[in-house]
Amino acid sequence: MSSTHSQRRSFRPGSAAPHRNRRGFAGFAPLGRAAGFIGRAPKQIWPYLLPWVLLVLTIGFSCLVARGVLNRQLLVPPVETPQSLSERGYTSSFLAERILSSMRDIAQDAESIPHDTVADTGAQPDIQIPGQEMSYASMVRFIKGVTGRTDVIVHVGVAEAKDRVDSYIAHVEIEGGPFDSHESIVSFEGHDMDKFVHEIASQAMRLAEPNVLASHLYTQVRKTKCSLAQCDYNEIVAIYDEVLAQPASEQAEWALAGKAWLLADQGKSKAKEAEQQTREALTVYQHSAILHASLGRALAQQDRLDDALEALRAGASEKSKTAENLRLLGDVLLHANRNNEALEAFKKANGMNPNSVDNLHDWGEALVSVGRYDDAIEKLSRAIALRPDLAPSYAELGRALDHKGDLRGASRKYAEALQRDAGALSAHESQLARLANIVEDGGKPDTPTPAPTPDARARPVSNPRPAVPLQASREVPPLAEA
Repeated sequence: MSSTHSQRRSFRPGSAAPHRNRRGFAGFAPLGRAAGFIGRAPKQIWPYLLPWVLLVLTIGFSCLVARGVLNRQLLVPPVETPQSLSERGYTSSFLAERILSSMRDIAQDAESIPHDTVADTGAQPDIQIPGQEMSYASMVRFIKGVTGRTDVIVHVGVAEAKDRVDSYIAHVEIEGGPFDSHESIVSFEGHDMDKFVHEIASQAMRLAEPNVLASHLYTQVRKTKCSLAQCDYNEIVAIYDEVLAQPASEQAEWALAGKAWLLADQGKSKAKEAEQQTREALTVYQHSAILHASLGRALAQQDRLDDALEALRAGASEKSKTAENLRLLGDVLLHANRNNEALEAFKKANGMNPNSVDNLHDWGEALVSVGRYDDAIEKLSRAIALRPDLAPSYAELGRALDHKGDLRGASRKYAEALQRDAGALSAHESQLARLANIVEDGGKPDTPTPAPTPDARARPVSNPRPAVPLQASREVPPLAEA
């Protein structure tokens, strides 16, 4: 090795390489000074920054309190409980928590017919103010008491029935809200406390949130997959009639819309009657978004799409509009082959309610019809995540995968739909689903196919979006006419 080559391989003090290294470290000097300034800055700027920090926190806390004051809360205080139930672990607080939880389940399952909400069943935060004997919840309660906008409280008292073993009577009374002082009795006999709790919760919702309960019951009826002649809506209609019987009820327009919703859902023969009832209601509630939505549904069921679009656009322009107004508008626009407008309506509906399963399903179905399969897969997957029991969403997701060329993935989704409702699939899709089941079972014969619902419709893959009547829920296919 030459001496010149050796010198290039070794570093000596004063050589060029250490000189370049010093220049490199010098480049970090500005960063060091910046770090030092940041470290010293709080001591210098904190007196100026502290008022702004306190102001931002105060504004945020005030907005949170204002929202809490404006929203009525549905509360269940500790339940008066007999000793026999307390000994079984059903203490006053535990029973109250169980009843409120069951009421929340009812509210979450009430999506089929749009409804208003008097009080929120969600839990409120309780933020303690440091150094003060007050909290967010106590401040909200104080302001509500001063302004007269009190929460809706469900008082429940349970007593043993006389002369009967394992029999109880629950007294339910509402305090606050539009149905103040309404009360009822729930009688129960047996050991199934879960059933007793559910009956108390249902009665409490009937007194405090009747339109919510009506929508929940409608969902339950549709889950039975009854035909037009078999569906029993009598209890739902009775709830709406009770609301309408109340003087100047805040929920009257929603009850009127709900009754029209039921009629329109029963085919063209009833859709005309729904139209007439809704037009009469609109003479009283001229700016009701939900009544315009009901009118649009009734007109669409009669295949009068232009008139339906006019009514639905009127509802979507009202201040009281909800995501359902926009979803229905998108659905009718899609049936009118105005795909771009339909997709925009579904997008706006999603902005108002990102967790609307019906809107996610319809949006996904629309995206499949225009060939945007990746977007459709994302929307339909979200719908399934929210409602894993919804067969049509599995079927539509299978169609999106089928169009993309993923036959294996499509067959698996068809199998999921087949397991839940055979009527959601066409004959070709059902065959693919059975083949997927055979593969999953290692070549064994597949399990018996569930019988199609009485109103099942076949939808070929080549035409994923046929022109079909509107439906309030995607749980079953549209009802046939009487």
